[in-house]
Amino acid sequence: MKITDAQLRSVTPEQLKSLYGVHGVADRPTGAFDSAVTAPNSGIPSIFSTWTDPNIKRAIITPIKSEEVYGQAQKGDWLTDTAQFPFVELSGQTASYDDYSQNGDSDTNANWVQRQSFHFQTWTKWGEREAERMGAARLDWVSQKNEASISVLNKASNRINLFGVEGLQLRGALNDPDLPAAIQPTPKVASSGTATGGTDWMSTADPVQVYNDILKAFQQLSVQMGGNVTLESPLTLVIPTERQQCLLYTNQFRVSLRELLQQNLPNLKIETLPEAGSTLSGGQNKITQMQLFLREVDGQETVTTAFTEKLRAHAVERYSSYIRQKKSQGTWGTIWFYPVACVTMVGI
Repeated sequence: MKITDAQLRSVTPEQLKSLYGVHGVADRPTGAFDSAVTAPNSGIPSIFSTWTDPNIKRAIITPIKSEEVYGQAQKGDWLTDTAQFPFVELSGQTASYDDYSQNGDSDTNANWVQRQSFHFQTWTKWGEREAERMGAARLDWVSQKNEASISVLNKASNRINLFGVEGLQLRGALNDPDLPAAIQPTPKVASSGTATGGTDWMSTADPVQVYNDILKAFQQLSVQMGGNVTLESPLTLVIPTERQQCLLYTNQFRVSLRELLQQNLPNLKIETLPEAGSTLSGGQNKITQMQLFLREVDGQETVTTAFTEKLRAHAVERYSSYIRQKKSQGTWGTIWFYPVACVTMVGI
């Protein structure tokens, strides 16, 4: 409704005072309305002087490294419940030659090792008003929620790859019962020559003593492999992330442990794994361990993590004012084709 000048002049000071934010009216001899007296103001709303960084910072989470360390491969598909892997052993014996002798025989024996798959899921949900409110704050909320669902699935897959699933024939890289029994590190000695009373790598700063633990694991691997490993073999050393600083231990000649390993085992790849330690494993692991394994034997891979389907995005379901979508993965955990090709050392 339009207010005329005559109507405005007829408004009394008391009526104006009832208006929001007006505390008084300046009187003039003519009785006309000239100006309103408002509350004192020393600035502007803070939103007008607030700047928002367009780059989104995310909370830090433990890195997912099982596939990087042990490799990955697809086995079957999301309809597959059981997988079997043939294992053939060559055997036989010889005898001294004779034209009429029938002695000596060669044979093969086959076994099928079975594993079970495990499928798991999560939901992504967002409301229309929720997404638009976050959009007003310059956040692509739907994309963030979708990234969260993928992160949750990958974290679960990583945990299964390392520790398996209880009750299923689905094994983890660190606790597969088919792996040979773990060995212990050597007792550590102080610079004075006295025993420190510990065996872990943190009880010494001498790279040679830690190097001797790795040599002990290499010697054990040579025995387990029956001579099928050399100094030039493709090896992987897996150590806890909380022990990686030990690779920088330096001797009196300024040679670090990492340099010693690179010089003497040229095809050794060193990997760090948070879950191999007791601090960063999220309660999954109570010990600090390392693994030394051959990456391949006679051209065949020694170990791999395996999945049925890396990611399946199911149908998007739309409701009155919100949307949801299910995502799923399937895994076989970690498959050690040659468990004998791995040495585990606990208590480092």
